[in-house]
Formats: sequence, structure tokens, C-alpha cells
Amino acid sequence: MAVDKRKFLTILKNLYSGDAVLVGMATKATQQMEEAEHEAFTQFQVDVGALFIELKDELDKGLEDMADSFPEETDPRKWDVIEWSVFHKAAFGHKFYEIYSTMAQGKPNIDLIWGELENRIDFS
Repeated sequence: MAVDKRKFLTILKNLYSGDAVLVGMATKATQQMEEAEHEAFTQFQVDVGALFIELKDELDKGLEDMADSFPEETDPRKWDVIEWSVFHKAAFGHKFYEIYSTMAQGKPNIDLIWGELENRIDFS
């Protein structure tokens, strides 16, 4: 059986989307899988989970490495213009700059996280 990882990724994203309609569609899709496909999907979930943990560790390490250059105030909601400038100067050019920046702004960055995970998945 050929494994369609792109299909599995779409289902997985929908399962964790928080959107009731997408979750329902994804749940139905998993329920309609034959046993072998369901086992492959389960393994895919485990593999993506491992990639997520690896990414989380890399994100945490990046923040830790830059911590001395960040503003002393750790809550971005309390930053003034100077503290934002310090943050951007410290994080600019980092591999995960966009993820860090959206996170600090309190904006949703799950699409950036999924994009990074998708770059790491071997679709062959």
C-alpha cells in the first residue's frame, strides 16, 4: 500500500485545527480508513509528533541562546518601543525569526509551525 503523506498531513492539521467542521471531517476520514492505512496514519502521527518535539527543542534552544540579548522584561505585552527594538535586533536573521516575532506579538503562528514541520517531512 502506498502511503499518501500529504493526505495524512492534511488530516492531521485538521484534527488539531480547533475548527469543529475540520475536526469532524478529519475524524470521519480516519474512521473510513482501512486497517493498514489507519496503521500507517498512526505511525505518521508518531513521526510528526517526534518532528514537533524536535522543532520545539530547537525553538527553545534558539530563545535560550538569545536570552541575554533580549529585554529584561520577559512579557512582550509590557514592552515599549525600545524593548521591541532590542528584541528585533537580537532575533533578526535567526532561522526562526518569523515564528519568534509572531509569538512575541501574540499573533497565531501555528501555520508557521506547520510550515516548518512540512519542510521536515519526507514526502517521498
